[in-house]
Amino acid sequence: MILAMRPTGRQGLERFGRADARLLQETTMMSMPTLDPPAADEMFEWATGGGQVVKVLFGDPDAGGMSLVWSWFGPHYALPRHSHSADCLYYVLRGELHLGAQVLQAGEGFFVPDGAPYAYTAGPEGVEVLEFRGTSTFDMRITESLPRWGKIVEGVREHRGEWAAGAREMTAQPSATGRPR
Repeated sequence: MILAMRPTGRQGLERFGRADARLLQETTMMSMPTLDPPAADEMFEWATGGGQVVKVLFGDPDAGGMSLVWSWFGPHYALPRHSHSADCLYYVLRGELHLGAQVLQAGEGFFVPDGAPYAYTAGPEGVEVLEFRGTSTFDMRITESLPRWGKIVEGVREHRGEWAAGAREMTAQPSATGRPR
């Protein structure tokens, strides 16, 4: 199997999968988030709360080109209002997400253009999404309000234990059947 993040030029078919994928934070694909207004303590608690697993299925920041990221967010996990420096298509694989007053379920998705701010919250069973981008490098600009940061951190504190179990399951190596052990 050819692994994602291969540094050489692309030639022919490349196979990829979640078991071989690296965590996003282990790559150079996304720069460190910027915050406006500053909320470093809240962001740290949110980022270390254990409610997310984000893996790069396909992409090469050195060579450029498109990327595919798989993300799992635990039940009721809230993403702060943010934007990226690249257009992105999101596709819900499992569960549901709440995008404002809209609820998107498995088989549905949404498009966010470069620079457009958005936020969403995972549904009561959590959510798995695919993120398709036309580039392998992008940033994250967090523009969440301080009052909503307070609510996000309350959610982290309430669900941290539940998320830890789900994150362990999502990072477990698949067995020969392709299912986590």
